[in-house]
Amino acid sequence: ALGDLARIYRKQFDIPVVGITGSNGKTTTKDMTAAVLSTRYKVLATPGNQNTRLGVPLTVLNLNDEYEVAVIEMGISEHRGLTYLCEIADPNIGVITNIGPTHLEFLGSVEGVAAAKGELLEYLDESSMAILNFDDLLLPKERAKGRLLGFGIEKSSQFRGEGFVLDREGCGHFSLQGQQFDLHIPGRHNVYNALAATVVGDALDVPLSDAAQALQAFQLTKWRSYVVEKEGVRVYNDAYNANPASMKAALQSLKEIDVKRCRIAVLGDMLELGEGSKEAHFELGRNAQLFGINRLVAVGKFSEDIAAGALEQGLSPKCIHAFPDRKSIAALLKEVLREGDMVLVKGSRGIALENVVKELGF
Repeated sequence: ALGDLARIYRKQFDIPVVGITGSNGKTTTKDMTAAVLSTRYKVLATPGNQNTRLGVPLTVLNLNDEYEVAVIEMGISEHRGLTYLCEIADPNIGVITNIGPTHLEFLGSVEGVAAAKGELLEYLDESSMAILNFDDLLLPKERAKGRLLGFGIEKSSQFRGEGFVLDREGCGHFSLQGQQFDLHIPGRHNVYNALAATVVGDALDVPLSDAAQALQAFQLTKWRSYVVEKEGVRVYNDAYNANPASMKAALQSLKEIDVKRCRIAVLGDMLELGEGSKEAHFELGRNAQLFGINRLVAVGKFSEDIAAGALEQGLSPKCIHAFPDRKSIAALLKEVLREGDMVLVKGSRGIALENVVKELGF
């Protein structure tokens, strides 16, 4: 009923509506896009991550005559779910950030994820615009009917970040069509999010210089690649959610940050992975060692699988800790943390690892 109301209400507004989906980076890309567009327009954006069958219609119902553009995040875990959200939000610009192994319990495979996210492209007609990550080979570009714009770092695209580098804090710097972009948030993945936001801005006549300024000032919300420091110890708080692709991106980000002493990873369960859960967590443990983690703390039902993967890859047994829940983690960290250390904290929402960060006093 709420969806039906919002679908009818949406028809009263003849404004650009940007629909953003993807396996990872939806909320950050939505927030960056809103920041870029706000340099020129009055923008309605999805609050927080209210991207569901309830959140999307609630956002649409917040439209009024003051708004000149809407940026709506759309998250799904089932086939035809994105079609349903598109019918409510009726986007005329669609952004897909990437495709990865998320909600496999319901979507079956990465190919199933690509098919489900591709429903956005099916919905957009010839008068619409699709904005896709051209570095992601799983994105079904051929399904775009209208104008197609690409962004990325590696592959050729209309909006390719040239001269891309990460500084000692892991923050990205690049140029785009002669305009320099300097981010103050860590992670290669956030460069992709910034590029997507910039393309949307360009499509709606926001100058690249204004986009660069907005993104330079952009700060992430807590629990999303949020770095805090106290007494020489830094915590990379990315505790909001996790899946195999976002875990790998976070580990890569930690590797690319200059750390004086130890890199410590507190990694919780990745939920909704179905039959492949044990294998995915074992691979997560292997990746922790491959990305240079010095000490691993695994948390949750699959903690032993994470630990086994790290052990097989060569991490010392004395540097691997596995806990069924988060009760003892803060005490362990207080014991081992020293000045110059950096701790990554990441897990699925159901594990709520932000509580560990709170217990540490950050």
